[in-house]
Formats: sequence, structure tokens, C-alpha cells
Amino acid sequence: MILMTLLLVLSLERVVSKDANWHIERYAAQYRAWLEKTQWLSDNTAPISLYAALLLPPVVLGLIEYWVLGAFFTFIEQSIVLFVCIGCPTLRAIYKRFLNAAERNDLQACSMYTVQLGHCASTAQSDGTAKGEGKSFGQHLTWLNYQHYAAVMLWFIGFGAPGALFYCLSRSATEALCNADHPLKDGAGRLMFALDFIPVRITAFGMLMMGHFSRALPEWIKFAIKFDVPAYDVLTQISAKAETLSPEEYAQQSENAAIEPKVLVKLAKRNVVFLLVVTASLTLVGSLA
Repeated sequence: MILMTLLLVLSLERVVSKDANWHIERYAAQYRAWLEKTQWLSDNTAPISLYAALLLPPVVLGLIEYWVLGAFFTFIEQSIVLFVCIGCPTLRAIYKRFLNAAERNDLQACSMYTVQLGHCASTAQSDGTAKGEGKSFGQHLTWLNYQHYAAVMLWFIGFGAPGALFYCLSRSATEALCNADHPLKDGAGRLMFALDFIPVRITAFGMLMMGHFSRALPEWIKFAIKFDVPAYDVLTQISAKAETLSPEEYAQQSENAAIEPKVLVKLAKRNVVFLLVVTASLTLVGSLA
């Protein structure tokens, strides 16, 4: 059922244009607004209360699956939840606008689109050149692609729709609290560090398998059991080693900011295929129900 749901949802996500009603950010923001209205999420809230609030909807969903829904309706429900959780239409639109700006060699617009990608915990760093803008945008895009695709897939594989929902609610809350400089932002950051610790290393391993293995493997081993390195740095540094540029791309990246992001997007897509292949293999041997 897990493999069938993943294949169905990823196929639909590629061909269907989703609006805000079909994306988790809308409902995550509404849930946070309700928590603030009920004083569950305030300046004096303890981190443990935040964790409990984020865990409540997935627990309720899990109980509904176990006690109410049968196998068929669980499949329908999990497909809908995963479809809502996975992907991000806004990021896809920003990526397309960045490519257009890069083709015009509008580096100021490229820098603006990098900022629009978001991710409060990391700031865009660029020397103002096409290569620098491409690297900065590519790193942010790689991380956000992981958060909206690979991580959601891995949490779904491990814990079903409740797992995917919990990760997405935690991700959205962490970004919102960081942007608002809320007192709970550090507690939310610690939660996301824990939630990303294993998935980001699995994703990075998939990237080195799909990219330049011998160059990226030492980097992956270096970060494998380090507990003091942010997940963002783990993924972006390993992906930078795993990406492979052709001689033509090496020559062009100093003039076209879109070269490196395009290569990283291709790597991320191959990594999704790798995760699907591993999931299929585990399903065939009976490790996944």
C-alpha cells in the first residue's frame, strides 16, 4: 500500500497544478492560528506544549485509521494526506522565475528569488556573480526540495500519513516561529533537528548513489554520526560533492546562474527515483507492509 500510494501521489503531483487548498501550509497556518487563539501557543508556552500540539493531529489521524477506517478507505485517506503534504507550488513557481531571470542574466532578480525561497535558519550567501547566485539558489533549492519531497516521503514510509503530517506541521511551525522571532523558535529548531537527523542522511546517501559516489562518500561518512552539524549543512555540502557537471556546464556556470540549480534539481529527481526503488525492493522482500 505504501508503494502504491507513493507512485499514485507522485504521478498526480507532476501532472496536476495544485492550488492553496491542496497544500499543507494553508491548514498548518490555520491550525497555528487556532493554537494562538486558545492560548496554547503563546510567548510563555513551554517547548513540550508545542511538541504536544504538533503531535495531536497525527495521533488523532492514526486513531481514526486504526479504529474507524478499513483498508480501502485508509488507502484513500493516506493518498489524500500525502498529496496535500508533498510538494510546494510556490517554490516551483519561484524556480521557474529564477530560470527566466538567469537566462536574462539579471543577477539582481536572481538574488531576490533566492531570498523568496525562504528558510529562516540560513541566509543566502553570494559574491554577486552568476556562479555565486547559482550556488546560493541551488543550495536553498536543494534543501527545500528535500523538506517538501524526500523528507515527507521518508516519514510517510516510516509512519504512514500521520508521520508525513507530523513532519509537515513541525516544518511549517518551525519556519513561522523563526520568521516571527518567537521565543519558541529554538525549541522548534531542536525538534526539526531531531526529525531531520536520519532522513537527511538517507537522502544524502541517495544523492551520492545517484551522483559522484567516490567524491561524495567521504563527505557523507564525515557527517554520518555528527550531532552538532545542522541538517541544512549536511545536505548541501554532500549534494555539492555529488553533483556532476559536464565540461560544457563548467564553462557556462560562470555566465549563467541557472546551470548549478538545474543540475541539482536533476540530482534531486534521481534521488526520488532511488527512494522509490529502495521502497519497492523492501516491499518485495516483505520488510514494508
